Amino acid sequence: MDPYKYLKIRFNPDGSLYRYGEAPLLPASPAGEPVEVAAEGEATEQQGSPRRIVIVHANDVPLSDAAGTGLRLFVPSTPGARLLPLVVYFHGGGYVLFRAASEPFHNTCTSLAASTPAVVASVDYRLAPEHRLPAAFEDATDAILWARPHAAAGRPVFVMGSHNGATIAFRAALAAVDAGVELRGVILNQPHLSGAARTPAEAASVDDRVLPLPANDLLWELALPVGADRDHEFCNPEAMLARVGAARLRRLPPCLVLGRRKDPPRDRTRALVNALEKAGVEVEAKLDGAGYHAMELFKANCAAEFTAQVADFVRRHSDAGGDGDLVAGMSKL
Repeated sequence: MDPYKYLKIRFNPDGSLYRYGEAPLLPASPAGEPVEVAAEGEATEQQGSPRRIVIVHANDVPLSDAAGTGLRLFVPSTPGARLLPLVVYFHGGGYVLFRAASEPFHNTCTSLAASTPAVVASVDYRLAPEHRLPAAFEDATDAILWARPHAAAGRPVFVMGSHNGATIAFRAALAAVDAGVELRGVILNQPHLSGAARTPAEAASVDDRVLPLPANDLLWELALPVGADRDHEFCNPEAMLARVGAARLRRLPPCLVLGRRKDPPRDRTRALVNALEKAGVEVEAKLDGAGYHAMELFKANCAAEFTAQVADFVRRHSDAGGDGDLVAGMSKL
């Protein structure tokens, strides 16, 4: 297969990428968009359960003028003046594709904001190869520093990412540890990891229906620093964990790690979970989800299950109640 054609990318003469097959970019919706969710008190998203409508407002705000990054804030309309949790979210796309405004990730954040309920701050980080790693990790640190005053004010703050965004979220959590920012939890959905030597899952993924091996290899080639191979600490979890060390890992808050039975990086995810548990981190690992990589973006039943798992984790690790505006000073929705 031609991985460039599969990913729908090609190089421009200046070395940047032309991305010609991406999902539509959705505009922000300051006036709000309606989202149907399970009725208050319902713990299930099963068909036939009582439903209600939540209005979610979305607005774009700057993060770093120097880096040209921003946030898309998703704020649900909720009764009263509860201090809602804040989820700092990093989208997927192999460090190369998609934006915070891309339809599947915009919709994911809208659903999470409505169902939890929580304020979701989706980070529009820099993409490779125009901005190779560690650019996205540096943007994650900026997002943590942006969230610091909200954590200091008593708002429950979580970091979360899907696919390569899960790896960025992990780096963001470490940045929070270093900066003294209190997090209530970390949510890693199908972390995108690899290495030079193939794991059994990677070796069997040559013709994977979502993340075939040639495309996966190309994404890493475009994302890693020039000259680096897949054993670099930005890619290989063993190298990354050796650099981080158990003492630093031990300071992480509770972690929810999600995986799928046919996800090519699944062996790497299990290694990460084992390392976290060995370091003494409280880990909830749900690694046997049905289907392939990123199925929550393609299948409604997988999306409902995913949203329910995340919402449950955030609720359990957030203090109930609280006073104040939804996100005082964060936006003018």
